[in-house]
Amino acid sequence: MIGALVGLAIAAADFALLRMLAARVELPETKRVLNITGLSQFVLLPVIGYFVAPYVIGD
Repeated sequence: MIGALVGLAIAAADFALLRMLAARVELPETKRVLNITGLSQFVLLPVIGYFVAPYVIGD
């Protein structure tokens, strides 16, 4: 469970950074891709953290 929370925290930080980057980009397609990437990480990183953390830390 800790791995999922850490993944969520990393996803939130990365989402904020990607939003700041999207604000500086001029192309609308690039803005959309950056926003979709940030949102998809809210799902992927907690799931990855949930499964990877027991292997790294142990049972």
